[in-house]
Amino acid sequence: MTVWETLGIEATDDLKVIKKAYAKGLKTYHPEEDPEGYQRLREAYDSAVKLAKEGFSRVAPSRAYEASLDLEEDYVATEMDTQRHPVDHFIQKVQQLYGDFFARIQVENWQSLLQEDIIWNVQYSVLLQDRLIDFLEEHPYLPLAIWQLLDQTFHWLENKEELEERCGRGTTQFLIENIIGSKRMGYDCFKKELDLHYEEYLQLRADAQFFLMEDDLESAKEALDQAFQLFQTDPDLLHLQGIYYLRMQDDEKAIQTFERKLAISPTDSDALLYLAKLHIRAEKYIEAIQHCEQLLEHQPNHVDGLFLIIKGYIGLHDEKTAYKWIAKAIELHPERPEFHPYQSLVLNKKTRQVPMPKLAFKVKSKMVMHTILAYMFITLRRAWVYLFAFLALLCTPLPFKYTAFLLIPILWEVGKVIKSESLPILIVNNKQRQELYFRCLSAGCIDSSFLEHYLTIYRFTFIRDRLIGKRFLTNVLKKWEITSPQELKQKVNELLDVGLRQEFDHFLYQLNPLSEEARDLYIQSLSKDDADYPKLFLANRGVHTLTETGVAAVDWAWAIYLCRVGRRLGYLTKDEANELMSKAAQLSQESYSTWDEYFIAFHLGSYFKAGDSNHNHYAKYGLSAIFGLLGGGRSPLLKIKWKNDLVHDQT
Repeated sequence: MTVWETLGIEATDDLKVIKKAYAKGLKTYHPEEDPEGYQRLREAYDSAVKLAKEGFSRVAPSRAYEASLDLEEDYVATEMDTQRHPVDHFIQKVQQLYGDFFARIQVENWQSLLQEDIIWNVQYSVLLQDRLIDFLEEHPYLPLAIWQLLDQTFHWLENKEELEERCGRGTTQFLIENIIGSKRMGYDCFKKELDLHYEEYLQLRADAQFFLMEDDLESAKEALDQAFQLFQTDPDLLHLQGIYYLRMQDDEKAIQTFERKLAISPTDSDALLYLAKLHIRAEKYIEAIQHCEQLLEHQPNHVDGLFLIIKGYIGLHDEKTAYKWIAKAIELHPERPEFHPYQSLVLNKKTRQVPMPKLAFKVKSKMVMHTILAYMFITLRRAWVYLFAFLALLCTPLPFKYTAFLLIPILWEVGKVIKSESLPILIVNNKQRQELYFRCLSAGCIDSSFLEHYLTIYRFTFIRDRLIGKRFLTNVLKKWEITSPQELKQKVNELLDVGLRQEFDHFLYQLNPLSEEARDLYIQSLSKDDADYPKLFLANRGVHTLTETGVAAVDWAWAIYLCRVGRRLGYLTKDEANELMSKAAQLSQESYSTWDEYFIAFHLGSYFKAGDSNHNHYAKYGLSAIFGLLGGGRSPLLKIKWKNDLVHDQT
């Protein structure tokens, strides 16, 4: 019987299929009830995984054939070989050590084994390493310290190019992941008095992690259920179960699971952060703050702990305490932009409860000068056509009384600029309020550091923006490669239904089954030239700072902005645009609870969309517009609450 027949599947290099078949087989061949059947299943699984990692296209036909022979015959052949070669004697000692679970997890036992003379025998070096690697691929469950000891002995990370050439990319990646600990789970929870089949349990735990990273929730549940039947007090397994419940949107069970984990590991950062995040979602801000304080007591500089405690105090409307934590967070982490929207929020000129930081006269003067220059630049951007025509006509014999008519649109634009920056916003009816609401939701999409606020306060006009300044709007569609009304509608619907969030979730799902330390190690192990590096880096920053909807805000903001542009350029009718914008706004309201939550998701999503891992620039990707909206004393957000009925108002 071949390995594939034992597993009950066709030959494949898909690890997901192999792991599913193994999990299914465990229901039939339980180690306690049918140890021989379990042994055959386990050996078939190990052989199949090895073949999959090597890749069928790279495996010599003879090797592929030998790996699929009857398992019992392979085992006998191996036993005969162990009596012929010094390397086999060493591997036999490795097998004996690995077979004793509590001996194998002690570093000193491996230190003693790795001091044997054969380790330093250059003649046997390559053969010994290859045999050892073959064994480890089938028996990988060792603590991180032992993997690192093996690397210190054989220098696998240092010689990974040579290793990849000799063993293949899959095997090399397997070794790297274990040496750096990117998928590490602990062994401290196991006690000698336990009656536990460790190999089966560790395989199920690893399978649960694998299936969660693949977002295969059905298979993950199956592996979790089987693992919990064997052992219930493993903090790593509880972490995986908590992530599973989060994915299933069962917050109550997720809270219970993370509380169980916290009872075992009282200082576990992930458990504390997930509980804080879940309590904030349930508007239980005091409980969330308590969990953050517990974390910050042990790790006072923890960036996510600081972020969530700020969010908790803002939820309690305690802006004074929130501001103290914001100031501390910015001092400790000046490179992290996500604290600044909250700073703008609590220092809003109209609603602040805390005193503004005192500014030196030179700083104030500089700010005033920048403001004046900004007003002038905005006016020129909006009125340059009229001004150019006015100056040109002054050079002609045309009477000034006719030329003076061009002063009307110039003065009109000057008045609008002054009004947008100095006077309260006048809203007459719900129709105007709804239009302003849509403009606020899409403010971060405006690609102009001077016009962001202006084009949020005012809508695009027919004469200035469609006839005279059409290029500004057409460049938006050009950026999205949209050339027709049909393509515009298709793109907007794609943003509403799928958008960027699906790709973001793909990377997030690879990370959140891992512990915080493992996630960080994994990111650090990647080369910055790796195409996935910026995506994983940014997804890691969103694990605790974003809601479960992730970066959907950037999709829905752009859907609204494209509708605004399309409507003004005639690609969409007014009713078509309003219907699509209302849908995007409604999705945003259902997925985020506040303006700042929405804008933070938009900002991180904008970096993710650009593949920009330099997540430390405050003015990039619309953040300056967000500062203005959250902190401005005449901000339109003061007139429009996050939760409102405007998305249902189509009149």
